[in-house]
Amino acid sequence: MNSIAESMDQPAVNEQTVEVESIQVLNACAAKFKKIQNQGLSYYGHVKGVDWDLQKGVCVEFVKHIEKKFAKGGKFHGFLKENSSTEAVDVFNSYIENKNFSIFVDAVMSNLCNEANAPSRSSINEGYVVFSHYKTKGEEEDLGRILIVMLGKRGGFDFTNDTALEPKSAESLNLEDFRQAAMLDLTLFNTIYPINDGDSYLKFIKGKSQSSFFNVALGCDDYMPSKQCVENLKNALNSFISQVGENLTAGTRKTIRERVGHFIESSGGKTVTLKQVQQVIDKYLPENSSLYGNFTQYVNSNSDLFPVSEEFQPSHATAKKFGFVKVKLPSGDFIGDVKISAIKVGDLSSGDLTVDNDYCYMRIKLPHELSKIIKDLIKNDE
Repeated sequence: MNSIAESMDQPAVNEQTVEVESIQVLNACAAKFKKIQNQGLSYYGHVKGVDWDLQKGVCVEFVKHIEKKFAKGGKFHGFLKENSSTEAVDVFNSYIENKNFSIFVDAVMSNLCNEANAPSRSSINEGYVVFSHYKTKGEEEDLGRILIVMLGKRGGFDFTNDTALEPKSAESLNLEDFRQAAMLDLTLFNTIYPINDGDSYLKFIKGKSQSSFFNVALGCDDYMPSKQCVENLKNALNSFISQVGENLTAGTRKTIRERVGHFIESSGGKTVTLKQVQQVIDKYLPENSSLYGNFTQYVNSNSDLFPVSEEFQPSHATAKKFGFVKVKLPSGDFIGDVKISAIKVGDLSSGDLTVDNDYCYMRIKLPHELSKIIKDLIKNDE
């Protein structure tokens, strides 16, 4: 594993590289997921197509299309569990080490079929699984990302035939039947697994219950901790208001922060969705605002900066901290949480908790009891 970064720098055999805007496509292909009838028995199997010819524009456009659709859609964030995702971990590690895309695709499809054939599984619809490996343009040390998407049978797209499984044309890429998908950042995975202490390297669509075999086969069963989701949500909201909502009045921005904070604080122990947060924001936007419905899209489109799962369940303690900011003196002599909605800006004598107009100093009006305690302690030290 020590030489993984070096081994991924050189193109593998038969690997073709085509740059598409900000991403560089390294490999892509599709496999058919189908039900097989054999002597009265039925089970799920797969047929792998050829590696796509990335000199063909349609193949690159297909990868580009599904990558953009996945990036903008709602998803969950997490990691691969060391104990429950052993097969998935082995498959990804083998691909990083060996760079054999065909073996990787067959291994993933075998895992998918094994899960689909489990006795406890209900009937699953046939379809196609598209695999793509791409990296950030210009990032030589980037191992890239693997995106695996399951599409419904002939849903808004078409392949050349069931042997090659190359996309026919870019004109039919509606991808209305975008059923399941998972993306794994190979660089982050290689860096922090199995400690899993850092940014999430796994993003996936939860899908319907009958499609759970897809998530299980790929190890998508460990969501990001709700504490991290709440913190990322707070950062995303602040960024959205200050950047996208820069034309909003100061009063509106303050109200939105407070109302979202109140909603999260009252949702401790309950399931919270991005859609619900969006509804709170929309309620306090000006009439005919162009920002209606934009927050969810903003979060999804910036999921690398603000990874927030489509739904999460904050604890009571985590929820209560949403509306607070941590104050820590450079000396370390004071660390505490301050409720944002309680802060007033201006004259340092204008409220119980005030910050000067230059945001350099904070004044806290002490309750009589605490004032007396501090006074007595300091007088005794003199």
